[in-house]
Amino acid sequence: MCLSAVYERRPEGEHLLCRNVANVQIAPDELTFTDLLGVRTVYQGRLLRLDLMENKILVEGAQS
Repeated sequence: MCLSAVYERRPEGEHLLCRNVANVQIAPDELTFTDLLGVRTVYQGRLLRLDLMENKILVEGAQS
C-alpha cells in the first residue's frame, strides 16, 4: 500500500496539510484527499507535483 503526505507550497517553505493519504480526487480548483481512516480534507488549489517514490504530494493554494 502506498500512502502519501500532502504539503502546501508557501513562501516560507512547505507546510504539512495531511498524512497517510490513500486517495486523491481532482476537480477544477479543488482537491480532495482521503486518508487511511476515511477522513477527507478538501483543498482549494492545484496539484503541483506527485512524487510516488517519496510518497509526497505538493499543492499550491488558489490565492498563491
